[in-house]
Amino acid sequence: AYDFLIIPGGKAVFNELNGNKLVDEIVKHFCDNNKLVCAICAAPSILGHKGLLDGKSATCFPGFEDELFGAEISKDYVVKDGNIITARGMGSAVEFGLQIAEVLTSTDNAQKIRASLQIYNG
Repeated sequence: AYDFLIIPGGKAVFNELNGNKLVDEIVKHFCDNNKLVCAICAAPSILGHKGLLDGKSATCFPGFEDELFGAEISKDYVVKDGNIITARGMGSAVEFGLQIAEVLTSTDNAQKIRASLQIYNG
């Protein structure tokens, strides 16, 4: 059994995964069992189409906001609301990964990983 699900981004991925019955079943299983579901770029819209963002704060690649049915749209690059983490796109991939690491391990561990990455903060 898997502990979490990450849905990759990109419009082509969205076009392939959205409405796919197997993907629908997998996402439903993870949400029904309150497991971590993560989606980046266009992928949060897949969750929106399934009604899984209703009443939740979420973000996505700019231009896909109308697909996040029922969500409170955030301008943040990464948003965690309950068992769902969403992110805007490739530019937020490191923060997305660190948020996932924090949920799966600990805040301390995520901070250690962040420090080891030597991220440029301008």
